[in-house]
Amino acid sequence: MERRDLLKSIGLIGGSSLFPAVLSNFLSSCSGKDMSAYSPVFFSKKEYNQVTALIDILIPATGTKSASQVNVQVFLDQVFQQCLVKEEQQEIHDGLKSIESGFDAANDKYAFVKELDESAFGKKEANAWYRTIKKFTLIGFFTSEEGVTKASNYVKVPEAYKGDIPADETDRKSTRLNSSH
Repeated sequence: MERRDLLKSIGLIGGSSLFPAVLSNFLSSCSGKDMSAYSPVFFSKKEYNQVTALIDILIPATGTKSASQVNVQVFLDQVFQQCLVKEEQQEIHDGLKSIESGFDAANDKYAFVKELDESAFGKKEANAWYRTIKKFTLIGFFTSEEGVTKASNYVKVPEAYKGDIPADETDRKSTRLNSSH
């Protein structure tokens, strides 16, 4: 994914008048809580379980918790219900339905999701709904306490300033080229 595209989508998301309230609610109510009794408002129970499995493939438990362990599926459910227009909501439902049997039957779910990812981010418009799920999964995870404190490269206290860094020949050429404009 291009960084510029991600920034545009975050800008569009941030432009929704409801998104800040949903994000704030998610951060305060879901963080670290057991949400196993949560009843989805946007997804059907089957879709909710499917999305939970999908996001754990996107962000599995490693040195940090997985996406579902920080309740990203709850975040997706709330955002999709409150912030997407009807056409976008229908696209998500239709997309999940289109992969339902293949995803359930896949022996290698990682390979299945990799193929889905490649088709969604390729030149075709196929599986555009998946891009939405992936973007919001990343936003949900990296705005959670786990994502902010353990998964990001945030340095609380910056290192010392290093003003004398030796340059090689390629650095000097690029500096001359850039300064001549």
